Amino acid sequence: MTPRIPGRLSPTHKAMHIQTLGSSGGLESGNGTTAFHIAPATLIDAGTGSQRLERAQLDSLSDVLLTHAHADHIAGLPLLIDALFDTLTTTGRALNVHALPETIQSLRAHVFNNDIWPDFSRLPSARAGVLRFHPLTPWQPLSLAGEGDSRLTVTPFPVAHTVPTCGFCIDDTDTRTAICGDTGLSDVSIDALNRLAPLTDLYIECGLSNAHDRLAEQARHLTPDRLTRLLGALDVQPERVWITHLKPLQREAIIEMLRAQLPPSLCWALA
Repeated sequence: MTPRIPGRLSPTHKAMHIQTLGSSGGLESGNGTTAFHIAPATLIDAGTGSQRLERAQLDSLSDVLLTHAHADHIAGLPLLIDALFDTLTTTGRALNVHALPETIQSLRAHVFNNDIWPDFSRLPSARAGVLRFHPLTPWQPLSLAGEGDSRLTVTPFPVAHTVPTCGFCIDDTDTRTAICGDTGLSDVSIDALNRLAPLTDLYIECGLSNAHDRLAEQARHLTPDRLTRLLGALDVQPERVWITHLKPLQREAIIEMLRAQLPPSLCWALA
């Protein structure tokens, strides 16, 4: 069992080949915002942490799965497309972006609109764009490339945030991992996690300290108190919990509160 240490144990969870590229709730040195690389070719969210992709990882990238449209989760996507343009056009490939229909609509209207950024779904031509959007339906699984000849089953599931948001459950032969994205304390999120149980790993946010409980309610984020209550409502505890999205100026306070409030039996760390 992974030791209960309130800090970064490793940027890579080797069992599932998940690399934490960024897990911060804001701008800070050494850690970008949300982005997870799943070997060999999948990215979950494309926050500023995506700039840590090595060139070989970038060139191999085939699929990006977005939890929602907030900037800290999509900020790197326009630059990823730009960095991949020559590779994609040379190989005749496109980068597949999977997201809820509302997220795709926001990206088309506010990002890839030929004002903020070029519409790469129509470049280099309308028939051969290097960006392809694929709308997701909660609970409808996808099959994506895994290591070697293996496949990963990825299932989007609903969570409660201020905009339409989903998490992703990734299954391989040995593990079942849920990555929640942003969520508040809600029956929607609790019911979804109970439906997915048992989980080997849960990546879940704790963006604000208990002192900001009212803001957490309004913004639909978790505090140590709200996270403890959410975990307590689960029928089966995950084997490991990886905590993300801490606001930089509240990081130390959040960690101390987590140490005081999470049960001693829980195996947890910062992602």
